[in-house]
Amino acid sequence: MGVRVRIRIEFRDRSLVTIALVNTGFEGDVPEVLVPPHIASELGVWPRLPDGTIVETYKSASGLMRVYRIKGAMVSLISKEKIYEPIETYLVVSEYTDIVLINDQLISKMNIIIEDPAKGLWRIRGEKKIRKSER
Repeated sequence: MGVRVRIRIEFRDRSLVTIALVNTGFEGDVPEVLVPPHIASELGVWPRLPDGTIVETYKSASGLMRVYRIKGAMVSLISKEKIYEPIETYLVVSEYTDIVLINDQLISKMNIIIEDPAKGLWRIRGEKKIRKSER
């Protein structure tokens, strides 16, 4: 099943709420949210990329993929009880995915603890409440 959480992604004057897979195998040195082109389009960064976009090659389980890294996005975790403080994040656009992924650094900054990945159970560090994965 995996753990999926509801997040809000903001970039400049646009924002959207979506579901993201909590992917500890998506490692990085800064917080990143990987999005497919249709999400990037809703945020106004695809297909016309903003100035300052960095083109890079990432290694994935299925091989190498070209991505477009854009600095300055803000991502907030959303639970049934509240919207958590936004975290400055790189928006990473990939033509090779159709789901939203958050990396290990963003997971850590959001204080997400995976309790049971097969059952989709997670919690916020310091809280006892166990939450169920979003559908």
